[in-house]
Amino acid sequence: MDNIYRGELISKENFIDRLCELKLKIEEDLLLEPLMPKVVIEAAHLLSKEINEEEVISELITLGVPKWASEEYVRVTLDSLDRKALLKKVQTELGENPFVWKKVELGIEEKNHPLGVLMHIGAGNALGLSAFSVIEGLLSGNINILKLPENEGGLSSKLLMRLIEIEPRLKPYIYVIDISSKNILVISQLVEMANAVVVWGSDEAIRAIRLLAPPSLPIIEWGHRLSFAYFTKQQKDGKALEGLASDICLTDQLYCSSPQCVFYETNNPKELDAFADRLAEHIKAVANQFPSTARPINVQAQITWTLELVKMEEILKEKRLITDDKRQYSVMVDYNAELKASPLFRNIWVMPIKRERLLSLLRAHKGYLQTVGLSCNVEEFEELTNIFYASGVNRITTCGYMSTNYSGEPHDGVYALKRYVRKVNKRGNRL
Repeated sequence: MDNIYRGELISKENFIDRLCELKLKIEEDLLLEPLMPKVVIEAAHLLSKEINEEEVISELITLGVPKWASEEYVRVTLDSLDRKALLKKVQTELGENPFVWKKVELGIEEKNHPLGVLMHIGAGNALGLSAFSVIEGLLSGNINILKLPENEGGLSSKLLMRLIEIEPRLKPYIYVIDISSKNILVISQLVEMANAVVVWGSDEAIRAIRLLAPPSLPIIEWGHRLSFAYFTKQQKDGKALEGLASDICLTDQLYCSSPQCVFYETNNPKELDAFADRLAEHIKAVANQFPSTARPINVQAQITWTLELVKMEEILKEKRLITDDKRQYSVMVDYNAELKASPLFRNIWVMPIKRERLLSLLRAHKGYLQTVGLSCNVEEFEELTNIFYASGVNRITTCGYMSTNYSGEPHDGVYALKRYVRKVNKRGNRL
């Protein structure tokens, strides 16, 4: 059972039966003394110290995650739960003592206040991400209701349940339910209790919540994003290509920060082919060292379909396919530039680009842009970064670090915790 109700593991049916009770309980709990970040930080820190790394790695391997990826997941999880990392996050995003009244003018005080109740629609593209979404809700003092994503293997529930066991004061602040996205009736009832809905996932998931939510209810979207690499002609690009191959393989392109496409500044098809061949060699080397995560049948079908289409267009010399016998990876060369999603799992588009076309090409996808892995000459850096930021890109980094985060880094250009609180003020007697 992955469902949590006020610190108790219960069945899905039992949770649904308690929905009317839940509404009343939440209204009572909203009047509790505000949850301070330090309570959450200490509980998370203790959790990080007691996690059995070998046990978690074994569970992940059972779910089809390679050993190397399981070890990396555990490392990132422990780092994210560390006291210093969480304290830095709160201070960076909300400032010092964010929930304490501060004088702004004579007789006027302000402070941050939790939104109240956050309903989290979890995403399945990263294991355990849903638990960290709830932890962000806790750090901002909110009551949290989590709808688990499919195929997550219960990791988020286990993390959150242990967090409650470590710190029982968190019981009224965490609810977890494992229901299908098709159960509109229950989801609608949960949405009705929320002060905001936090949605991780596709445009379809966001659109579905918008249809259910009243116009007055804030929807905080952490939707799918497009990231890409950009190369200009250089005498030596081997290190950057090696880094890009790592960005592609070590995430299986499942993160929003993972590259979907690579643009190469040229109008010469032969130069583009040579660049694609060099990239393919680096991807092959990394792929052999780090086996891929197991691919769901529907995902493998989409990959096969895409690669077959590329092979057909190769006859017309409109595209080119570079892959290995087992199709562990592919470099798909398209001689026409277009920012587009790849079928993931180590399948990357490579396209030519003219710099004068770059801004208009990217602005066609404004709102979806996230990370650029940039490899260029020093004298080109300023011009290119100006174009990227003007087009809507949030992050520019060296190839090899596209999915590397730092403590307190914004989500998609904004601080999450700031979106989970509101500013309240009070006016006393003016003397």
